[in-house]
Amino acid sequence: MRRHGAYLVLLVVGCTALATLALLNHRALGTGYDLGIYDQVVWNMAHGRPFATTLVYETGGYYDHFEPVLALIGTLYWAWSDVRVLLILQALALALGSLPIYLYARRRLGGYWPFPPLIALLPVVIYLAYPPLHSANLNDFHEVALLPPILGFALYGLLTGQRRVMLIALALGLMVKEDFAVTALSFAIYIAVLRPAGFRRRDGVWLGLAVLAWGILVLYVFYPAETHGMPYPFVTRRYSWLGDSPASAVQGLMAQPGTALAHLLQPPKLVFLFRLFAPLLFLPLLGWRVLILALPVLTYLMLSEYQPQWSVQSYYNPPLLAFLFFALVEAVAMLGGWAARWRRPARWLPAALLAAVLLATGYSYHLFAPGPGGRDYRSADFSLSEQDRAAYTVLAHVPPGASISAIWSMVPHLSERQQIYTTLQRPVEAPEYRLVMTRQVEESAPLFPLAAPPGIPPVYNEYRPVFAAGPYVLERYVRALPMTPLPEPDPAPGPLTLAGFAWPETSAGQEPTVAPREAARLLLAWHRHGQVNHRYVVFAHVLKPGSGDILTQADHEPGDGRYPTTLWNLWTNPSIVLDELVLEVPDGAPPGKYEVWAGAYDRDTKDRIEVGGSGETLVRVGDLTVR
Repeated sequence: MRRHGAYLVLLVVGCTALATLALLNHRALGTGYDLGIYDQVVWNMAHGRPFATTLVYETGGYYDHFEPVLALIGTLYWAWSDVRVLLILQALALALGSLPIYLYARRRLGGYWPFPPLIALLPVVIYLAYPPLHSANLNDFHEVALLPPILGFALYGLLTGQRRVMLIALALGLMVKEDFAVTALSFAIYIAVLRPAGFRRRDGVWLGLAVLAWGILVLYVFYPAETHGMPYPFVTRRYSWLGDSPASAVQGLMAQPGTALAHLLQPPKLVFLFRLFAPLLFLPLLGWRVLILALPVLTYLMLSEYQPQWSVQSYYNPPLLAFLFFALVEAVAMLGGWAARWRRPARWLPAALLAAVLLATGYSYHLFAPGPGGRDYRSADFSLSEQDRAAYTVLAHVPPGASISAIWSMVPHLSERQQIYTTLQRPVEAPEYRLVMTRQVEESAPLFPLAAPPGIPPVYNEYRPVFAAGPYVLERYVRALPMTPLPEPDPAPGPLTLAGFAWPETSAGQEPTVAPREAARLLLAWHRHGQVNHRYVVFAHVLKPGSGDILTQADHEPGDGRYPTTLWNLWTNPSIVLDELVLEVPDGAPPGKYEVWAGAYDRDTKDRIEVGGSGETLVRVGDLTVR
């Protein structure tokens, strides 16, 4: 152990720094939705409910990945049931990714100056300072952050001829995420084609067959069983140009090589490659026998239409780290070997190259890393603000175990409950509480309950504030109000029609009676048909019987402009969005029954849209009585 003491000190320092930043970021409400999902899944695992979560919209209560490793992590919750377990585990795994790099560097660079323990520390320092590592550390928790040490030992076993080490590491990797099969398959092809020392071609063939069999079982047996019959969704979500299933994706790649190449050569993706290799002075490109193993992984990420898969600032980079740094060590060893043939003093060249890479990585860290020393580092992002303190005050008033809907930054702070939702979700059964902000945040548009639960007729779930601090408001569920349905025009003219209405201050189905100088609240359920590309103003007119004269009217952009119709396309694409108008009856209004009509017009052109069928720009939404 003494000869590895310097490495162990670096490991402890690196792990401590990563964990400290992650925990401070979490305390300052810098984490969100993804961490909340993993926390709930792992907590449910620890309580005998495999892969259960209410935070994934499409699966009806189940997680949408196949990751058996979460069951193992669940055992940690038996000792300490806390979301911070995940952040500490992630920091430890990312830091431990340096261990196989260190061992391989000692092996490959041991003959160069300075002596092996010291020269092997340089790749470790570069790894721990590499900006994508730090970005992954501060992107909530993701299972792929567990892969650097696993993939590192798989590469170590492959490149040193230790078959058992490689196979154990690959088997562990297959437990981390379902698409790790792509990476494991690249190892099989590498062995079958290149036959590295210590392996036979048939080793690669058998490994490839085993990985393919595992992949088929996961996609067509284990995954549907976990999600109660849901087909694998991530081809459609992230590779829609390749079809809707893994099989169609393979066929699409074979049939459209030109289209695939065009996807790979998009400028933002080329920038991603530049940002990936530039801190390492592009030296990994010379470590070809390692880097070709990363080509399937890189291609898989870059073919995606989902931008985080090809961003150095996202959480998808950890699977690439081992390849990059093993290739770096390989390239430095190769250049050192070439130089040694020509000039004996060239024994110092690898150390000089690694020192240059260290300087480049340090500068890159200053430019892009989110931690201390980074150009854009803000200490306020890692410390408690007054707004954060207000959030914790409100969180303290949420009863343990109560079902709740919350904005993203609150979700991972509401652990240990079976029903938790984001404000983007519309569960059929309304949560007992709702935690919202008085100002708009990106993920809460359209804010629950301005989007109705699925189903016709629409239902309005009413909440009342029970506690507030700063911009945060905790509300409690009061009642569900079924809305009066309206007939849908056939065909629907689009982009919006009215699906129903309600008067929240009356009993279901009743019409309001108000006196002059009083107001009536009108709730409208707007049915969205496809994309809404314009900002529409919704309105209601109260018309005198017979004459059609307007007694009073109200119009505004939905949510008084906070939730414009162009935002209705976001995230879970709600089909029914609710909006409330207040109709004030003027002083001196004659008593009687008045007709109420509703519609919408383009905010910019002022042109009304058809909401009641062809040529119909108004829909009657009941009556209002003036007493």
